[in-house]
Amino acid sequence: MATIGYAQLISRLSLVVRPLAKPAEISGSVNRRVDSADRVLFPRGVAIEDTLVGHLEFALRQEGVNLEVIDALFEHLPPQDLLARLSAAPNGAHIRRACHLWEWLTERELPAAALPTGGYVDLFPGDDYVTAAQPTNDRRFRVRNNALGTADFSPVVRRAALPSAPSLPELLDKARETLASVTDASLHERALSYLYLSETRSSFEIERESPSSDKQERFVQLLRRAGETMQVTEDWLVSLQNAVVRDVYSQEASYRTRQNWLEDATGRVTFFPVPQAELARAMRGWEAFINDEHRCTDVLIKAAAAAFGFVYLHPFMDGNGRLHRFLIHHVLTHSGLLPTGTVVPISAVILKNIPSYLEVLSAFSQPVTRLWRYVRAEEAPHVTAHPGSRAYRFFDAGKEVAFLHRMIQLAVEDEIPRELAWLSGYDKAFAQLDAEFDLPRKDLSALIRMAQSSQGRLSARRRKQYFYLPAEVLDRVEEVVRESFGLTPEDGSEAR
Repeated sequence: MATIGYAQLISRLSLVVRPLAKPAEISGSVNRRVDSADRVLFPRGVAIEDTLVGHLEFALRQEGVNLEVIDALFEHLPPQDLLARLSAAPNGAHIRRACHLWEWLTERELPAAALPTGGYVDLFPGDDYVTAAQPTNDRRFRVRNNALGTADFSPVVRRAALPSAPSLPELLDKARETLASVTDASLHERALSYLYLSETRSSFEIERESPSSDKQERFVQLLRRAGETMQVTEDWLVSLQNAVVRDVYSQEASYRTRQNWLEDATGRVTFFPVPQAELARAMRGWEAFINDEHRCTDVLIKAAAAAFGFVYLHPFMDGNGRLHRFLIHHVLTHSGLLPTGTVVPISAVILKNIPSYLEVLSAFSQPVTRLWRYVRAEEAPHVTAHPGSRAYRFFDAGKEVAFLHRMIQLAVEDEIPRELAWLSGYDKAFAQLDAEFDLPRKDLSALIRMAQSSQGRLSARRRKQYFYLPAEVLDRVEEVVRESFGLTPEDGSEAR
């Protein structure tokens, strides 16, 4: 079957872009458009002009706005071809969109003699895409640019990918209500402290690191101040990077100045971040995106696109993963939906859903890394060709948005109530046992944790460890722990 639209442009010009999710094809077996799982079929009689501009117009009309492919196309498409088509149909909606895109992406002006006079058309169809709350108007081509970002960085989110319910404001309201239900001031503060600590430890554990106590405390303090910074800048991000990396030798003074990559245990490269030569432009666009208060006003989309966009760009040699998860908290808190001094333990939930997390990351990293050409060398891969930055600047963030929503929902509906229930059970058990026995607080705390993590039982090894305590004391510890946590010996419970 013959390809059309974006697929034809990619094939005809050998464009170095990621594979299309659903390429468009001509098929003799259909008499109308048919959307299958892996392609879109059109009948042989579909209206299309077999030129570069013709396939671009068709793609804009039928397939949506693929900025990555369009940006690559404009390196090959003679501008006079666009002008000729505009001259023939000056009020055609799709050629006007194409001309606007050419000027927006190339930062050059088309010398158009005849300009349209009709009403404005949207760059991104609002019924298919999440669009800017305050778009900008291109008066030359009468196009309303409602992209979520700039030509330097503009993630795309289709409405079909959005989670239905509950909404992010509803989830964060529930988080506030759950924490507010803890009326004991001391317990409330301890609950917040534990959630901050849990989030910190989990974020480091995802990176397979065990932070020192001082580094752990620094990260907790960073989380407590998330959202305070009004403008995200390179200097601010550098200060965060310096606080979260493993040692002073990993601290950086700016965005990276050389290419980085990730590899597996065999030395095979698993991910190339944005090429070094194009990092400055991409980060300029990313900073504009996260700082802009008027275009992308959906907080869930902004948090997901900014955080995952950051880790895809990988602007530092180390610390990108922890900063990427910190940025989620920054966007949520900065939006006002989550009060300063409150945390949703997203990393703690991600840690329990690592396969899903890696699936989202791999869905981006694998296809983009396949576009790089390199040979293995002793110290670093020798790159012979790369796809530029467009794949990193114009990624579809639908999977990332859905994943983040699910993690926030699990954190609010499961993780926070579980942590509060654990603290309440611990306090109840400690008060009861402390009243009954004159035991060192350290031993009593350890015994409660051991029994709770083993379904209300102390193993023979643990009993031997506390050989100096009478068996009836250890039996009573088990009994009180089961009562306080509502356990039966068969119940499962997570270790603390």
